[in-house]
Amino acid sequence: MSTPLWQFWTDWTVKLLGMLATVAAVIVALFGYWLRQRIDPPRLGLAHSNAEGWQGVIYELDAATNRAKYKTSGIWHQVRVHNKSRRNPVTEVHIFLLSIEAPDASGVFKPIGQTPPAALIWRFETGNPKPKTIGRPEECDLCHVLKDTGELRLSPLIKGQVPDTFTGPFPLKLRLTLQARGVEADSDTYRLEISWDGKWSDDQTQMSRHLVVTPT
Repeated sequence: MSTPLWQFWTDWTVKLLGMLATVAAVIVALFGYWLRQRIDPPRLGLAHSNAEGWQGVIYELDAATNRAKYKTSGIWHQVRVHNKSRRNPVTEVHIFLLSIEAPDASGVFKPIGQTPPAALIWRFETGNPKPKTIGRPEECDLCHVLKDTGELRLSPLIKGQVPDTFTGPFPLKLRLTLQARGVEADSDTYRLEISWDGKWSDDQTQMSRHLVVTPT
């Protein structure tokens, strides 16, 4: 008894679809990463996190009572790295400080020494922080001012690798060039200007007029 024509074509279609599904699975397994990179490649970007900065307090351990006691207040500014294609994370990412510039006597900004690319420290991390995998955004400390020191400090991961402590003359101005770098992608360079008049205020809004960080 011969197979009905409709059943022949149904069987043939099912087998063809199964074969195509198998081929597609093999292609995805072999070339899925390559296709994702071509269709929706990872794209790193940098941004200043908060125009007013983040105000915090530093405590130290009191040896007599074994309790934390107030030491000083500070204001911190951070820079954020984000990935516009979160489905394709970028591995081994650091935010690097590429150059530091300060105005000369004529007001023209000139590089300070030979600044090697210096990784910034990730926010809230100490010790030996490792590079990040960036799918969701992460932040690095950029600079901070402490109430009692009269110093502006940058936040390189390795202290002393670049000039990182500035005490004037005031008003103090610096221009920094940053770039996020990872295995799969780098960001465009990102420039910020830091201006500080040397003053401190416990009021964060008022302090944001003394210490100003702006993209350039």
